[in-house]
Amino acid sequence: MVEHRNTTITARMVLRACESIGVDTNKLLETVGLERAVAEDPDGEVSFEQMRHFWQTAYQMSADPHLAMRAAKLVKIGDYQCLDYLTVHASTLGQSLENFCRYMLLINTWIGWEIDKQTDKVILRVLPVAGTLPVPTYEFIFTIYTSRIRHLLNNENWVPAAIHAPFPSPANPDIYADFFKCPIQYDAPAGEIIISIDDWNTPLPSADENLMRVLDEHAKLLLAKRPLPDDFVGQVRREIVHGLHGGEVTRDSIASKLNMSPRTLQRRLDEHDLAFADLLDEVRADLAKNKLASGDMSLSEVGFLLGFSDQSAFSRAFKRWTDKTPKEYRKEHSL
Repeated sequence: MVEHRNTTITARMVLRACESIGVDTNKLLETVGLERAVAEDPDGEVSFEQMRHFWQTAYQMSADPHLAMRAAKLVKIGDYQCLDYLTVHASTLGQSLENFCRYMLLINTWIGWEIDKQTDKVILRVLPVAGTLPVPTYEFIFTIYTSRIRHLLNNENWVPAAIHAPFPSPANPDIYADFFKCPIQYDAPAGEIIISIDDWNTPLPSADENLMRVLDEHAKLLLAKRPLPDDFVGQVRREIVHGLHGGEVTRDSIASKLNMSPRTLQRRLDEHDLAFADLLDEVRADLAKNKLASGDMSLSEVGFLLGFSDQSAFSRAFKRWTDKTPKEYRKEHSL
């Protein structure tokens, strides 16, 4: 089975950041079992578990609580090869970010993205695919996206509308405040970067429609050749989300969407030690927290979306998931 993997560009930037503050990077690589030749290879890759171990060890050896931010600032346009040029030559900032999210699999298979377009803003939501993401990963993502957008717009003063961090406030929150210069919500239900609709629609000065077409075709070819991990659970999860937005969700309906029998669906889930009912419950809980925090729907509308027959049934389920009522959760986490 193919593992979840990502390019070694992140590891290389962490090595550079560590070197800049005097960390013995040879010892770091030896400790995590990563060869320098692999780390320095532009086409090198590391597994999800290797990268988690790498982050943990780098933080311990550097004693820098914001090592990920330091590393992300070292990434240059072109380091992500074709993916970078798809962002640079897009027509608008929105198309640029859509390209980056669409072809993220070229550099990372364990992070996905959801783009939630609303009337006055667009929410870029991080979707962990292979398991819980370490805090440094979120810090790296928030920093590199903000830096890239400032570069694309040729505006070092650009700021996100807001950032939602799914981790507690750091000991020194001023470091984030000074760099992002926007409202930051800690302990958020999901990792999100919020961009105003006006910024999203801003034309890019480096846009090149003809080159974009060539780059897009090239990216499709690269993606077609890339071995990808078995993401069956992710497929089921996505069909459940789509089903909840469109009507009733049952094991039979999801099996039909995936062109298999209900028995085969459960057998495949059994391989991951999952029951369909538990996965449905997990997706409902995640969606409920996101919808309640965003404040765009009433409590009854959220319950209806998730397939509950009445508000009391939804409230009981949400209390079971979070030990809070929907109203309490919305009050604590409203964006």
